[in-house]
Amino acid sequence: MHPFNTLAAALLSLVVALPVRAEFPVTLPHAFGETTIPAMPGRVITLGWIAQDVVLALGLVPLAVPRQDWGGDANGLMPWVGAAIEAQGGALPLRFDDSFLPYETFLMLQPDLILAPYSGLRAPDYMRLSQIAPTLGWRDAPWTGDWQEITRLVGRALGREAEADVLVTQTGAYLADIAVRHPEFSGVTFAIGSGDPAAGSVGIHRAADPRVQLLEQLGLTLAPSVRALPGDGFYTQVGFEALGRLDADLFILWQSGEDELAALLDHPVFAAFGPVARGCLVPLVDRTFVMATSAPSPLSIPWALDLLVPMLAAALDGDAGCH
Repeated sequence: MHPFNTLAAALLSLVVALPVRAEFPVTLPHAFGETTIPAMPGRVITLGWIAQDVVLALGLVPLAVPRQDWGGDANGLMPWVGAAIEAQGGALPLRFDDSFLPYETFLMLQPDLILAPYSGLRAPDYMRLSQIAPTLGWRDAPWTGDWQEITRLVGRALGREAEADVLVTQTGAYLADIAVRHPEFSGVTFAIGSGDPAAGSVGIHRAADPRVQLLEQLGLTLAPSVRALPGDGFYTQVGFEALGRLDADLFILWQSGEDELAALLDHPVFAAFGPVARGCLVPLVDRTFVMATSAPSPLSIPWALDLLVPMLAAALDGDAGCH
């Protein structure tokens, strides 16, 4: 959609230039126990989201990564991933369907580390993968964890902790600068989710979801009514008839395409939802853009915010009174 963001490129070149000094073995805790990495890894497989971005941002091209058919390019890669591989002069990693893990292929690749800190990894899969190489699972719950935590965790696993700290610091400064340049974001409450017109419900993302955390780092505030929703995990389903309980200045809605968005807006109950009815809806329908905001990382954040920040600013600058 647009070229590799200059900030991400600068971060990549800075990190690659830093010296690598680390002591091994390293033992890291996660939901399935503890994983000991005996020596600095050089042959890495990633599962789920975010980890592959961080590995690349830290100067290493993975052996294999999940194929991204939803929003990916012809190679099954997100554009910032493909650009980072090209910038390093690396070969394309093997792309696999992570709904059915190819254990035999992984074994043949002879990895020395498998990373799945932001994924839906299950205990039986973890046990099988651990027989191939040290495997790092998610910490608290599937598909949860902020980009800073994931970046630092991957940095420790790779023996590149100082480099990971640089990525977190520089990316954090970039986000802080956006918040300063857009004071209108401060105090604006939001909800973010994806609707299913056939089911008559919206999946609302909770505070544990990285896309929520990213928006809060821009100065926005997750609506208290969303924080009060019962249940655990990174999202919860809310029926159209219950949307009135969610009081938010902005509603950020991601969908698979324009047809799906149109079907939602044609539903009279959804259309009556407060921020939608007021014209305070920010729709995200480009799949690559949606993925960039769904799995924020030091590589995808600048790519996503080049597009998202102007959309948020325009929504708050309109006549709808979205503040």
